[in-house]
Amino acid sequence: MSSTWWKEAVVYQIYPKSFFDSNGDGIGDLLGINEKLDYIQSLGTNVIWLCPIFKSPMKDNGYDIADYSIVDPIFGDNKALDNLIREAKKRDIKILLDLVLNHTSNEHPWFKSALSDPNSPYADYYIFKQWDKSIPPNNLRTYFDCSVWSRVENTDRWYFNSFGPEQPDLNWEEPQLRQDIIDMINVWIKKGVAGFRIDAIGNLKKSPEALSVHHFEPDKDDGSASLVPWLLNQPGIVDILHAPFPFLGVFCRPFVTFC
Repeated sequence: MSSTWWKEAVVYQIYPKSFFDSNGDGIGDLLGINEKLDYIQSLGTNVIWLCPIFKSPMKDNGYDIADYSIVDPIFGDNKALDNLIREAKKRDIKILLDLVLNHTSNEHPWFKSALSDPNSPYADYYIFKQWDKSIPPNNLRTYFDCSVWSRVENTDRWYFNSFGPEQPDLNWEEPQLRQDIIDMINVWIKKGVAGFRIDAIGNLKKSPEALSVHHFEPDKDDGSASLVPWLLNQPGIVDILHAPFPFLGVFCRPFVTFC
């Protein structure tokens, strides 16, 4: 595979839910995409970018992933994706998956384990803070206009979320998390996925202030302050990206684009 194939690629983005419904349930699916491959090829397409298809409660249109290893049943199953990859390859079309690595769904097994046992290894996969007050640890506001801190019910534990409370942020300072992400991605590469569009990756590095300062200068009448200056593209993010994403080695040269 050319290391620069993506520079000349013609990419066709598909939001699976609304693309083509093969079974009449009102939701587009992988089989429906498969049925339209000849049409997609006729447009000159050589890459299909699939918006999120992983298992999800769909609180944020699939950008809240509950399992990185399973296709959500509303779209089909892993065999349907294998078949799509295979049939697309016959037409010289590569498959690009949308991948969210800044956070998971609160229904992900990692987060469920972290909630049920503060001493679980998976508690280090997320960002928790002990805080014995009834108000959040600080006044930072998420991209979805709510507090970046959500309280674990009936406890003094709070967790950090840069989007919604159903989307707890992953702790990219944790080496084992990084390794698990690498392992997961390599599984998909071995299955024939050509690369990934990685969502919200500019948020992986949290500034120390975002997690420790108790009050920021408000920029809205409700007394909250935007998280953006303290979260987006922070110093040190390049080091985080280089550690798990040595593109020409571990990931077998997939195309990765950051948004």
